[in-house]
Amino acid sequence: MTQPAASARDTARWVRAILVIFLTMGFGFGTWLSRLPTLRDELGASLVQMSVYGLSLAAGSLIGLFLAGPLVERQSPRKIMAVAIALQLVLLPAAILLLTTGALAGGAATLLLYGFCFSITDIAMNVSGAAAERVLGKPRMPLLHAGYSIGVMLATGLGAAAEALRVSLPWHYLIAVALIGAAAFWVLRWVPRDEAALLSGEDQPLPLATGPLPLITSKVAAGPTRYSPWRDRRVLLIGLITLSAGLIEGAPADWLPLALVDGRGVSNEFGAVMLGLFFGAVVAARLAGSWLLTRFGRVAVLRASLACAAVGVLIVVLVPGLTGVILGTVLWGLGTGVCWPITISAAADRPETAARDVAAVSAVGYTSMLLGPMAFGFLGEQIGLLQAFWVLPAFALLALLLSGITRPR
Repeated sequence: MTQPAASARDTARWVRAILVIFLTMGFGFGTWLSRLPTLRDELGASLVQMSVYGLSLAAGSLIGLFLAGPLVERQSPRKIMAVAIALQLVLLPAAILLLTTGALAGGAATLLLYGFCFSITDIAMNVSGAAAERVLGKPRMPLLHAGYSIGVMLATGLGAAAEALRVSLPWHYLIAVALIGAAAFWVLRWVPRDEAALLSGEDQPLPLATGPLPLITSKVAAGPTRYSPWRDRRVLLIGLITLSAGLIEGAPADWLPLALVDGRGVSNEFGAVMLGLFFGAVVAARLAGSWLLTRFGRVAVLRASLACAAVGVLIVVLVPGLTGVILGTVLWGLGTGVCWPITISAAADRPETAARDVAAVSAVGYTSMLLGPMAFGFLGEQIGLLQAFWVLPAFALLALLLSGITRPR
C-alpha cells in the first residue's frame, strides 16, 4: 500500500522551512565569527590561543560529520534538527560566557560540543532539503545554500552594529540565539516527521528536472545496515568533487584579501571589498542555481561552473590591474556558488542511504575547507599567496573530469 503524497502546499512549506533552517545556521556561525576580534581583545589572547578555540569548534564539527549519518538515519531529520538546534542555543552563549569569565578550558570544550551539534544539524538539514526537492520535483539545494550564505552576511552586519553600539559579547550572543530559536522552531513544524513515507510512493516516479529518479519503496527506506559510503565508488568520486569545491571556495575566503594586498599592492580596504564581492557573487550564483539546474541539468551546470571558477582564478593571478582583479573575483565567485550544493544533491540521490552518503561527502568537503587554508598558508609562505592560487585550476580540472558522476541515478 502506498503512502499518501504530500500536497503542493505542504511541500512548499517544507522547502521554506529548510531554507529558514539554513539561514539560521548561517546566522549562528556568522555570529560566532563576527565578534572574534572583540573576544580576542577581551581575553588578551594570542593568535595561537584563538586558533585553539577555532580548532576546538572544527574538531567537534568533524566528529559530528563522521557520526551524523547513522544518527540521522536512525532518527528523523526533523527530530535531529530539533535536538541539535536546542543544544546550540545553550552551548554558543555558554561558550562565550565561560571564555569571558576565565574558564578557558571549559569554553574550549563547550565550543567542541557546539561544533558537534552544528555539524549534526548541517547533515540533517541537507538530507531533509534533498528529500524536499525530490518530492517537489525541482532543484532547490542551491537556494538553500544561498540562505546559509545570507545568514552569515546578516550576522556579520549585526555584529558590526553590536560592535558600534558596544553591546557586550554575552548579550549579543543571547539575542542572536533567541532569534535563531524563534525562527527555527517556528518552521520546524512544517518539516515532515516521516520523510521516508513521502519518498516511498509506488504509483509514479518522482522526477527532478535534472532527470528521472527511481522508485523507492518503504521497505528499504531505512537503508542497508552494513552499507558504508566509504566503500561506494560513486560517493567517493562525488567526495573528490566536493573536496575540490571546498578548496576553490575556501581559499579565497581565507586568503584573497591578503593575496591581493601582497601580490597586487592594493589597499587593505580594497582587499576587504573584493572578499565581499566574491561572497556576493557566490550568493548570486546560488540564487540563480535552481533555474539553471532546471534548464540545463546538473552535469552541464557543474562543468560550466568549474570552468568559470578556473578562468576567474587565472585572471586574478595573471591579469594585472584592478579591472582584472574585479573581473576575476566575480567569475571566481559565480563559478564557485553551485558546485557544493550540486554534490550534496547528487550524494542524496539514493534516499535509503542519503544520510550516510551526505555525511561522508560533507566530511570530505569540510575537511578540505578546514585543512586547505593551512596548506595554502604554507605554500604561500614559499612562493607567495597569489601564486599559490595556481593549484586551484588543477582541482577544478579534476572535478570537471569527474562531473559526470553527479548525473541523477
